[in-house]
Amino acid sequence: MRLSHNKVARYAEQLVDVLADTDGVMFDCDDADLRVAIIDIMTDELMVEERLDAELHELLQKNAHYEISMRRVNYDELFKKAKAQEVRRRRIVL
Repeated sequence: MRLSHNKVARYAEQLVDVLADTDGVMFDCDDADLRVAIIDIMTDELMVEERLDAELHELLQKNAHYEISMRRVNYDELFKKAKAQEVRRRRIVL
C-alpha cells in the first residue's frame, strides 16, 4: 500500500471532522465507528493495485514462464500490457 496506515487514519479523521462541521450532515453512528469504516474502505481501495499486480504476476508465471525464461518475451513489457488490459477490462481507477 502506498500510504501508511497512520496516514490513512489521519485522512479518515480529517474527513470525519470536515463532515461533522458541515451543515446538513448527520451521522447514524459515533465518530470512532465512522473513522473505522472510512479506514477500511480507503485501505481496500488502496490495495486494489497490489492485488491486481499479484494476480498478474501469478498468471504470467503460470502461463508464460517458458517464454519468459527463454527470453522470447520481456516480462516487464508483458506485465505492463497485461496490467493495462486488465485495468481497462475491470474498469479500475488507479
